Amino acid sequence: MSGGFNVDGSALRAYAKNGVEAAAGRVDAIRARTQQLALTQQAFGKLPQSDELKADYDTQRKESRDDLEDAVDTLYAIVDALRESAEAYHTTEKKISGGLGGGA
Repeated sequence: MSGGFNVDGSALRAYAKNGVEAAAGRVDAIRARTQQLALTQQAFGKLPQSDELKADYDTQRKESRDDLEDAVDTLYAIVDALRESAEAYHTTEKKISGGLGGGA
């Protein structure tokens, strides 16, 4: 117990793995699939605006890749923070229990 509440470290670790880490994997899979959607210039036809459409498509594709990579990085940072929090709570509980004469 810390500050009047209990923290279940195993629940934090399970959420990190089964919730956040799994979500990061799904987002990364989406990133990989969307990056396979490269289109050639011919896909935009021969209209006068086709060059601009292709350039805009390429820009949007790159930006979406970058955004999804950032999302994956953020989710993995959350996973690390959850695991570190669980370990910190566990360490604190051990120290408090030891200081009160309880077993570790």
